[in-house]
Amino acid sequence: MTEKRRFREQIAIHDYKRSRPTAEVHPGSRRRTAIENERRIAATAGSGSTRRVVTVPDAMPQVAWNEYAERRNRLYAERSRSQANTYTKMTPRTFAQTGVRAPGGQMRAIKRLPQYQSAAVPARSGQRNTRRGFWWKLIGFFTLLALIIVGTSFALTGSFFRIEHLSIVGAHNPLLVHNIQQLGIQGQNIFLVDVASLTNRIDALPVVASADMEKQWPNQMVVTVTERIPVMLWQTSQGTYSVDIEGAVIAPASETAGVTHLRTVVDGRKGDNASGRTGKTGIRPGARLNAADIAFAMQVFARLPEMTGVTNFTLRYDDTMPAPTGTTGMGGNGVFEVVSQAGWVAYLGGSNDTNPLDNRLIELQQILALAQQQQLNIATIDLRYGLRPVYTLKS
Repeated sequence: MTEKRRFREQIAIHDYKRSRPTAEVHPGSRRRTAIENERRIAATAGSGSTRRVVTVPDAMPQVAWNEYAERRNRLYAERSRSQANTYTKMTPRTFAQTGVRAPGGQMRAIKRLPQYQSAAVPARSGQRNTRRGFWWKLIGFFTLLALIIVGTSFALTGSFFRIEHLSIVGAHNPLLVHNIQQLGIQGQNIFLVDVASLTNRIDALPVVASADMEKQWPNQMVVTVTERIPVMLWQTSQGTYSVDIEGAVIAPASETAGVTHLRTVVDGRKGDNASGRTGKTGIRPGARLNAADIAFAMQVFARLPEMTGVTNFTLRYDDTMPAPTGTTGMGGNGVFEVVSQAGWVAYLGGSNDTNPLDNRLIELQQILALAQQQQLNIATIDLRYGLRPVYTLKS
């Protein structure tokens, strides 16, 4: 920084009556001119003429600023030369600094910040803070534990989360709705209710094909069921039951709505043969019949009137009759028989015979046409021989 300097005051005299020479005064003679001006002012102090006083400093401001700028530029130039000649220390690069492993190469050394060693905390104050933090943690832990216990007790024992509304969707049978309501779902806690066990119990009902349960918070339960659709009636010595396409025995015909239009299969088997698939208990709701037999019976009801013109008949399902020697294609544990009101009986065979049902019905139609032409009194027609049907006449 430059220090402001007070210059010595100098006095110049200008005489309006005389003209001052315009020649440039040499800087070295300025001081002598100032001294002479002082003497002249002192000599003429007593006169009454008007004079003009001009103060001129020894050095011009522009000259001082130029000198300062020159010194500053010289200082910057010297500093730049010293930095250019400074050597930068290089060190081998490491994985911690670059993050990449390399066999060679260097990098600029990294200056570490100075490590300031602060004064150690007195042990007494540290122990006090540690104890205070431990007690706060202990109090917070027990507070959280108490809140969890209170919340769990309220959720498991309070009446707010007890199931009050039970909705049953997809059930049109009043008896099915009543059976589901009797399972004791209402009143249970929604957190403790065993959804899987209740779903299995509903699914085990003979009328239900599938079931699903869903919770609706906070106190509702929705049960969605799919009922079995009866396709025919199966008559046994124990009673008549409705059966679906999969062979499941749904319920007694008297407890099944909308089955008056269904055709009936009369099961003529005796003993354990009339017990369905298991062979241990009689046909009852929940039992399973052969699904292939159900599908075959439905085909007979549909195709027999179309192909033979026989509409008044009874379809029976009886024990397996011994097949003639050398014949194949017998299967299942029973055969279907068509009992006509005209007095003849046609043995159609089982559901898994190799001869298709349409072929057997064509043979039946041809035999009935031949009997009508020749005025024959047919007793039985056995269609289990493939392409060689056999019929008998009444005596």
